[in-house]
Amino acid sequence: MTGERLFPDRIETDRLAFERFDERVDPFEFYEFVARDDWRGAATEHMPWFRFERLDEVVAFVDAAERKWADGESARYLLRRRSDDAIVGTTAYTPEWEARRAGSGIVLAREYWGNEYGLERASAFVELTFETYDLEAYYTTCAAGNEPSRRMIEKYVERYGGRHEGLLRQHSPRPDGEVTDQHRFTITEREYRAATADRETLGFAVEW
Repeated sequence: MTGERLFPDRIETDRLAFERFDERVDPFEFYEFVARDDWRGAATEHMPWFRFERLDEVVAFVDAAERKWADGESARYLLRRRSDDAIVGTTAYTPEWEARRAGSGIVLAREYWGNEYGLERASAFVELTFETYDLEAYYTTCAAGNEPSRRMIEKYVERYGGRHEGLLRQHSPRPDGEVTDQHRFTITEREYRAATADRETLGFAVEW
């Protein structure tokens, strides 16, 4: 089974549209977005991999996302605000099939912080993890010192009954060679089932 059949082509939550990162993404539009000061500054301070300096880097990023999708390794999406179609960021969902877990990450332009877009996006991936993919755990990490991301993660992890596992020291290398400490959070299937026993899930639109 390839990624063509594994991942949703499009997801729509109340305020966001997740568009598959493939040849339909306009590299010029995305390059204009990532050239913004609030992207190259605050948004990617802890995620320097997403600081694209040239158009060819954007094209290579899209090509890599397509390959990983086709191989079933990860699903990357362009995030748009449904009210006006504005690009707000990018997100990826990464299952680890043999380990029976999945994780996700997000980068939002600074302008869109504080609107709980990250929480809305994560809720969709958490619910897909357990309701659609039948995996046993969801996890995510954020760099020590990245307080906006940590606050966002804490909200949805608490909502789904998960917990903060601890600080992984000297865990993630950056392009400049610095190795960062990372906070790790997890939600197990048992925790998820208990937290959602009294409410509906998968309340968003999915196109395959």
